[in-house]
Amino acid sequence: MSATRLLVLGVVRSWGRAHGYQVRRELLSWGVEQWASVKPGSIYHALRQLLKTGALRTAGVEESGEGPERTMFEITEDGEVEFRRLVSRALSDAGVKPEFFGAGLVFMTCLPRGQVVLLLDRRLNELEGELRSSRSLLAPEVLGHKPAHVAELFHWWAGSAEASVRFNRELLERVRSGAYTMADEPGEAFGEPPAAGAEQHT
Repeated sequence: MSATRLLVLGVVRSWGRAHGYQVRRELLSWGVEQWASVKPGSIYHALRQLLKTGALRTAGVEESGEGPERTMFEITEDGEVEFRRLVSRALSDAGVKPEFFGAGLVFMTCLPRGQVVLLLDRRLNELEGELRSSRSLLAPEVLGHKPAHVAELFHWWAGSAEASVRFNRELLERVRSGAYTMADEPGEAFGEPPAAGAEQHT
């Protein structure tokens, strides 16, 4: 699963129509190079791939006073399905890479609240299973057959699992309690496309 694919698709979707430079500028302003390891070149590659697979389509060109015309992109019906699939996978699967989970967090407000709760609850169940597994490796009967320093590995794994479980529980509680505006609620949910006739991003 590609965090870049989800992020690019989500930005084009949220803008309604966007060209590559707009997508690049928006994502870099979010610091994606640091937390998602997204490089500028991979953004343009993702745009080409999403166009090739039919998740995006061209939507005319925009004049540029600084160079050639810029091709505009917009999401397709297939792209909308793919976007929702990617967000759902990112929020529910505890086995995905951290940057993909992060991309899912960015766009979780594009889903109904009840769905986000179900997805995060599924993720929490998986994380709790991982925590139980990691703690079982700290049992004396297990550690007794390993080199002494290997215990540090198991302590690190258990500590990481505990932190993940704690964060997910707290996030799930915040979402259940009504934090953030979601797609099925009054108000402007982050990441949602502009309403018909509304002014787009510039």
